[in-house]
Amino acid sequence: DQIQRSSLDLIPESHRIPFKSRLGSILMKKMDPDRLDDHLFEVVSLRNSSIDSVPGDERVSMAKMNLRAGMKAAENGSFDMAKDYFKAGRELLGDAGWKDEPDMTIQLYSEGANASFVCGDFDTMRGLIDKVLARDISIEAKLRCYDIKMRALTAASDWAP
Repeated sequence: DQIQRSSLDLIPESHRIPFKSRLGSILMKKMDPDRLDDHLFEVVSLRNSSIDSVPGDERVSMAKMNLRAGMKAAENGSFDMAKDYFKAGRELLGDAGWKDEPDMTIQLYSEGANASFVCGDFDTMRGLIDKVLARDISIEAKLRCYDIKMRALTAASDWAP
């Protein structure tokens, strides 16, 4: 840790974020899948350090990596971390995700809503759920959000519409 911090201190402040992002990109491309899975959080977090610089042709694969990292974090009970990964995935896809990658977009929103619920961030949870429920998609696609909404209402004992 001390060596890593000292090494990072050698890089000018203005170059650190692009350096981390580039390092994450290289690791993502060069690591074999098993090793990448073992270091998923570190690699995705490095790459996420500069989401705006992710090229268009890499945005979908990067969103998938964020979804994968978010699901893994949630499975481990790290819902704050999961929330961040799901948010990064949504940002990478943008509004075009609803048309180009609808299943992944729905999952990023619904799992983000669930992570927000568990963290007690009810405003974010409601916003994410409302975006999914407002979409012209099947009831099956909305089911996870309805489930989260019912659990939140039950927890709050607030049955008003």
